[in-house]
Amino acid sequence: MISSLIALNPEDKYELFLADYIGMFLLLAPLVGLFLFFTFYVIEILYLRNYKKPLVVFANVSFFKINDSQRQILSNNFHFYTRLKPKYKRYFEHRVASFVNTYEFVGRDISVTEEMKITIAGTAIMLTFGMRDYLNPLFKRIIIFPDIYYSEQTENYHKGEFNPKLASIVFSWKHFKEGIEISNDNLNLGLHEFTHAFHIHATKSDKVTSVLFNESLQNLFRVVSNPQMREHLINSGFLRDYAYENQFEFVAVLLEYFFESPHEFKTKFPTIYTKVKHMINFNENYFITTIQ
Repeated sequence: MISSLIALNPEDKYELFLADYIGMFLLLAPLVGLFLFFTFYVIEILYLRNYKKPLVVFANVSFFKINDSQRQILSNNFHFYTRLKPKYKRYFEHRVASFVNTYEFVGRDISVTEEMKITIAGTAIMLTFGMRDYLNPLFKRIIIFPDIYYSEQTENYHKGEFNPKLASIVFSWKHFKEGIEISNDNLNLGLHEFTHAFHIHATKSDKVTSVLFNESLQNLFRVVSNPQMREHLINSGFLRDYAYENQFEFVAVLLEYFFESPHEFKTKFPTIYTKVKHMINFNENYFITTIQ
């Protein structure tokens, strides 16, 4: 028979076996990768619920760098940055550079400067420094006005806003800068608007960062819904009245107080302070050199 006259070269047998092996690997690799990803996700969720923090926060192996003038802007404007351990300053700088590279900065009746980019980025990174997912996909640009501006969307004048429809965060530079320069009045426009953006994103995402924020937020709401705690909080006059407009303003105002009056906040309302700390995975003992 013809088939009996055809012999396979031993090398051909090896090549066929190797091709099959590679094919099986290519077929199974995505499934194995998906299984490992799901397993890690489940393990991290369990870890998060036990320890109130993600398993991994800083996972990058390569770093974006900033120049000396940008580093000086951070030092001049963020006490938070100057207190970081050297290792975490590097992470902070990498995230600031990543933020600046990710989002478009648009000036309206004002020229966008390096100071604007770095201080706006630094504010966002300070808020999200304890989170692995620090870039927010709900906005694509930062719009900057010199002062209070009129919004055609809301038909009102604003100092700042997060506008999901326009995928934008908008600031009056005058009031944004005041929020940084006056660090003891619990008014920080940048923190306020970035908190709104992060809060809304967390309600739409199933990433570990959002799960932590949402679960901690529900724990916070359970605490403040207690009639005695709520009455104590309101009667104390600790938070400004605007905090009680709705849950989004309440959370945004809490974060302003958390960063600008941490010692007073922790002393007067330690339980609420701890819940906020869990929400953003803020662990000063971990990345701050000394607690002042």
